[in-house]
Amino acid sequence: MRQDLCTCEKPDPKKVPTYLKQNESDPLTLELSNAGLSQDNFPLEKYSPISILGYGSRATVILARDKQRGTKVAVKIFKKIAPAMQPTFQSELKKNQQLSHTNIAKIVDFGFYQDMAPYQVSEYKDGLNLEQNIDLYGTPSYDVAVKILISVCEALIYAQKQGVLHRDIRPGNIIFLDDMNSEPSVSVTDFSLPKIKASQELTDPADAIYMSCEEARGLEYSEKSEVYSLGCVGFALLTGRPPFQGGTALDIKNLHALKLPPRISSLKFDAKRPSELDEIIEKCLEKDPNNRFESVAKLLERLEAFPRREKTKIEAVLAARKRKKILQITAAGLALTILLAGIFFIVRGH
Repeated sequence: MRQDLCTCEKPDPKKVPTYLKQNESDPLTLELSNAGLSQDNFPLEKYSPISILGYGSRATVILARDKQRGTKVAVKIFKKIAPAMQPTFQSELKKNQQLSHTNIAKIVDFGFYQDMAPYQVSEYKDGLNLEQNIDLYGTPSYDVAVKILISVCEALIYAQKQGVLHRDIRPGNIIFLDDMNSEPSVSVTDFSLPKIKASQELTDPADAIYMSCEEARGLEYSEKSEVYSLGCVGFALLTGRPPFQGGTALDIKNLHALKLPPRISSLKFDAKRPSELDEIIEKCLEKDPNNRFESVAKLLERLEAFPRREKTKIEAVLAARKRKKILQITAAGLALTILLAGIFFIVRGH
C-alpha cells in the first residue's frame, strides 16, 4: 500500500486513542469520498472510518474504529474482484484468518458489503511500516535490521506450518513496533490471496518491486520464493532502496526475472556491518532457487547467529572487565599489605 498517491490530510494514527468506550467518540473522522470510497462499499454499520492508511491499485486501507469492541482496526477495501471469484475470496481469507501469531496482524472480519463490495478487517497496531520508517529515518543499524528479519522469518515459518505462504512480502506489509521498553518487534500484514492475485493483471510498479523471481518468470511459487522476497526486504533495510526500481511494472518484473541486483556494499558501505550479512542477503537473491537457502528456517538459522555473536562479545567484554577489576582489587590489596608490612618493620626497628 502506498500513501503518496493520496493528497488528503492523514492524521497520525498514534494520536488516535487505542480504545474508546461506548459513550466516547474519536476526535477525527474521515470523509469516505476523500478516499475514493462511499457508503455503498464501506461497512459503516460496523466500522467508523478515521484516516487513510494506504492506497494502491488493488485496494484501499482505512484506519477505522470497531463500533462494537471500541478498538482500532485496519479495513481493507478491495477494488477489482470479479463476482465469479467471490467464493475463492471467502475460502482464501478464511484460511488466512486462522493464523494466530505474535508477529502477524490477525484478521478479525471479512466479507462482501451488501453482497458486492469485498473487504477484510485486521487488528491494528501502532507503528510505521518499514517503507515509511526508511523514508523518515533512513536505514536502521545492521543489528536492528537482523532482528526485524528474524521476527519476519518466525512469522512466515509459523504460517507455512499452517499451510499458508505470504506471497506478498514487502516493507509496506511489515509494521515496525519500536517499543522503548523492550526489543523492537514487527507485525506482518496482508497475506496474499493467491488465486485472487493470479487473476489480476500486474499494472502498478509498486506491486512488482518486491515480487519473487519465480513470479516474474511465470513459475510456481514456493518457499524459496519467500526467501527471495525476504532478500529484497533485507536489501532495502541495508541500502535504503529495493534491488530494482524505476520504469514500468513490466520493466521491474523483467529485472527480477533476468538480472542480479547491485552488490549491497557498492550502494551503502558500513564498516560496522559484517560482510557475512551482505552475503546472506545476496544469497537470498540468487536467480537459481537451488542457490538460495532451501527454506526460511535455514535463513533464520544464519540470521540468529548474529545476535548470539553479539551476546558472546558483550559477555566477553563484561568478563574481561570483571577480571580486570579483580586484578585491580588484588593488586591494591597486595600493595596495601606490603605497605603495612613495611610500616610494621619500621616501627619495630625503632
